[in-house]
Amino acid sequence: MMNEPRVSVITVAFNAVYDIRTTLESFFSQTWENKELIVIDGGSTDGTVDVIKEYADRIGFWCSEPDRGIYDAMNKGIAKASGDWINFLNCGDYYVSPTSIEDVMKSKAAEGADVIYGNSVEVDNVKNKDMVAGDDPKMIACFPIYRHGSSFVKATVQKSHLFDLSKSSKLHYSLDEEMIFRLFKGGAIFKKADVFIEAYKKEGTSNHPYKNLWYNYLITSEEKFHLAKFALLLKLWLIEFIKGSTAYTILKAFFMGYCVNDVLPHIPFWSWRKCYLRLLGMGIGKGSFVMKRTYMFNPNRIKIGQYSHINRACFLDGRGGIMIGNSVSVSHNVSIVTGSHDIHSPQFLGIFKPITIDDYAFIGIGATILQNVHIGKGAVVCAGAVVNKDVEPYEIVGGVPARHIGIRARGLQYRCSGYQPFA
Repeated sequence: MMNEPRVSVITVAFNAVYDIRTTLESFFSQTWENKELIVIDGGSTDGTVDVIKEYADRIGFWCSEPDRGIYDAMNKGIAKASGDWINFLNCGDYYVSPTSIEDVMKSKAAEGADVIYGNSVEVDNVKNKDMVAGDDPKMIACFPIYRHGSSFVKATVQKSHLFDLSKSSKLHYSLDEEMIFRLFKGGAIFKKADVFIEAYKKEGTSNHPYKNLWYNYLITSEEKFHLAKFALLLKLWLIEFIKGSTAYTILKAFFMGYCVNDVLPHIPFWSWRKCYLRLLGMGIGKGSFVMKRTYMFNPNRIKIGQYSHINRACFLDGRGGIMIGNSVSVSHNVSIVTGSHDIHSPQFLGIFKPITIDDYAFIGIGATILQNVHIGKGAVVCAGAVVNKDVEPYEIVGGVPARHIGIRARGLQYRCSGYQPFA
């Protein structure tokens, strides 16, 4: 624990007696031990303070006093933070998984980053929606690529980039986006952790998509007329309008679901199937081959390197992200599953975590790879195994759950071929 970075989580609240307990319990359920909670209440009169007092002995700092709004309260919290990283868990929001902070802090993104960002879950009364963060930080120059609550900022960086209250009258609830843009313009290093971090309510303060896009234009154009970014604003407004229609939902289901899993399996030419999958955003390297009857969720979140081979009747669940390296052989009927559910969540929340399979790995027939697993270079997963934890490079595992049974020879230099016409 002593070597673990300390995480300061800041929660701001005002008259939120029905939400505050969920947020506090979510923080205390986190498996990451080196953490502190800072609660800034705006002078609530509805019983919120009474709930906070119940947890007072476990809260690093809390206060209840009038403030100038949510961003003023956030700045107060930043001033009190003593950790290495700062995260905001707004009242009513909660972590998607008990390991959310741990998954972020142990991710590769934590190395050399000023800002670590990840995915979110939007919660409403009908269904939950995965909000997958953008992969390319350079796009912050154009629009937000992640939800503010699903990010961790180095405390030294955050303390020198407070929320600019002088812009409240123009940007209102978008001062967090303005702060992120300022960090980006200042050269901060952003890295994505492919982790679902926070769940937030759809009916929150910023649930105004068209107004959000206008504020984003003001931020990224730095309040000056910018023709290219104004054109982008109009384009994004149009996309938002289309996405809100029933036709969009139907078309998405048709092209991403029905065509991928009910039409493509009947097309006997891999070159045709490959072209369609690439159009959807699936990464497929030179010489790689996915055989017919492979069932896929979210092919746009699946990346396959060069000369890898996915055999018949596999299940590729791309919802949490699948990264397959070069010269990887995946046998028949293998399931690579990035999705699950939090069985302790009152809403039975979906949990999606990535799977990475490195170069030269071999996955035996009928094996199952579960979410948040990393299969090392040259590793072997024996037939029928169920893998629920990382496999070391060149390690051979088998059984249910999979366990160590041997070591594979190193110096691998082959390419997977196995391409067959009409397969």
